[in-house]
Amino acid sequence: MEYTNTGALFANSYKKSEKQPDFKGNITLERSLIKQLLSDSDDENIKINLSGWNRQGRNGDFVSLAYDAYKKPEESAPSKYREAPPKPAIIEDIGDLPF
Repeated sequence: MEYTNTGALFANSYKKSEKQPDFKGNITLERSLIKQLLSDSDDENIKINLSGWNRQGRNGDFVSLAYDAYKKPEESAPSKYREAPPKPAIIEDIGDLPF
């Protein structure tokens, strides 16, 4: 059974030199996801985050992959850490206080 928006990397059993990859595999993405990625991107390049887990299978160890939605940080979004809270008012003339 093949799951969408997931994939796997397996050790490259055909590796003959250091220039060849250590792992080979693929990821299957839904067509609708690809269309969404294209429509949401303003850049020439599209960034896709992947998550990976070490797994053991019938044919040995592998890395299981899953698509993880990349969200660009909002530059104009307010942050509670950007500005210091206002300082409390300081009363300098205490002569008019009733106590």
